[in-house]
Amino acid sequence: MEKFQSDQTSEPTTNLLDYTTRCIQHVGTDAFYLPFFEMIKHYFGADQCSVFFLGERSTIECLLSRDFHDDLLARNLSNAYVEGAYNSDPNFPLLNALPIGETTISHFKDFKIGMVDSYQEHFFKQSDLADKVSILTADKVGKYYINLYRRKGRQSFMEQRLFNDPSEANLLAAIISQHFRLTKQISNDGPLSFLSERERQVCQGILCGKKMEAVGADVGIATSSAITYKKRAFIKLGITSRTSLFNLCHRSMVLES
Repeated sequence: MEKFQSDQTSEPTTNLLDYTTRCIQHVGTDAFYLPFFEMIKHYFGADQCSVFFLGERSTIECLLSRDFHDDLLARNLSNAYVEGAYNSDPNFPLLNALPIGETTISHFKDFKIGMVDSYQEHFFKQSDLADKVSILTADKVGKYYINLYRRKGRQSFMEQRLFNDPSEANLLAAIISQHFRLTKQISNDGPLSFLSERERQVCQGILCGKKMEAVGADVGIATSSAITYKKRAFIKLGITSRTSLFNLCHRSMVLES
């Protein structure tokens, strides 16, 4: 297994069981993301990952996105995907039709043939991504679409014998579905309830329609610090944009009413 330089604060391990244990210990909390991203980067060797959720009303949303070299790229790709590009994704019909209780694996070579040129150009060639493995899983809440990517010049997941059998895919599917199911339950009591005080204050400022300069001034911190707290909060909430924050809080208000 290849080793990668960490951009996290804790030491990476090489044992899948250790990563899994740490994820399970923190499932449903904000502490989940550190071991999860470390596992995706250091054990599975992904350069980028994303998780999308398809709900009962066939609306798709991004739960998380991360690029370990260029996080802005991951957010831009995820936003483009939920804004309509998913209609050109050859995996989307498979996700849409997936029965409850089933998990399936899709490697890049399996769906590349059915990919339209514009989709491949935007999501792969322009982004310098050359390989992808997708885990699609469905439960009673909805359907989760987990994607791991590698850049050009690297060995593919299939060549490295990753996700060639269902055990690793089932593990990721179980971890993701359990975490976000619990996260949604927590959000019913207030989606900002498990954020730190500063993160919650920044999000509340955003919900009031304020720009980051004004949010920082209200909280008594620099604009750059306000932006940092916003990024941390968005990762914890599993969202990628202001619109997603408004939608998340609006859903919570509807559920409470």
